[in-house]
Amino acid sequence: MNAPRHQTLRERIYSEIVRLIVSGELPSGAPIDERAMISRLDVSRTPFREAIGTLAKEGLVEIKPYRGFYVRSFTPGEISDLYELRKTLECFATRLAVPRMTDADIVTFERILNEAVEALRERDMEVYAERDREFHQLVATTSENAALVETLARLDLQIQICRLIANESRDLAERAAEERDQILSAFRNKDAERAAELMFDHISDVQAAVMERFSQVEPR
Repeated sequence: MNAPRHQTLRERIYSEIVRLIVSGELPSGAPIDERAMISRLDVSRTPFREAIGTLAKEGLVEIKPYRGFYVRSFTPGEISDLYELRKTLECFATRLAVPRMTDADIVTFERILNEAVEALRERDMEVYAERDREFHQLVATTSENAALVETLARLDLQIQICRLIANESRDLAERAAEERDQILSAFRNKDAERAAELMFDHISDVQAAVMERFSQVEPR
């Protein structure tokens, strides 16, 4: 587990399970085999259970009595609610962030976008998901609104679980890259309203794709 030395064992276990969820190796609704995971991570049961407890509090894992641990699954209504809230918060963050963006910030956004597009071309959905998260987190951070950053961070991982459903679509991924090119142009022009409008459209596009894909997948 390649994690920073300053992390506690529980934090490292937490980070690795999150990585497995976000990468899709542990998809929505999948069981988490406690014995296999403890062996894989080379840890004991106590810190593993502590990490699972944290993930359950954050809405990423479900603890089912006498059945074990499962990656959280979402109902259509829960998915819709998450995306509606995210659109509101991210558009607000975008309006705050754009006037504060420096040239260096724009360069960073461009790097993230380029890496995301390259990952899409190579069908590396794990890297794409990482760059996607980085993009949205940087927008939130640049807003310089601490309460907004904290709230979006709590939503982020749940959104990632849902978004994995949409990431199966190559067409959606290509559209997302094109949308981000337009958003980047708005950033350069310091056009906060246009950037917020594009962010709204982008999230709405992903939301629609997730809902469509969800309807095609038999619930676990």
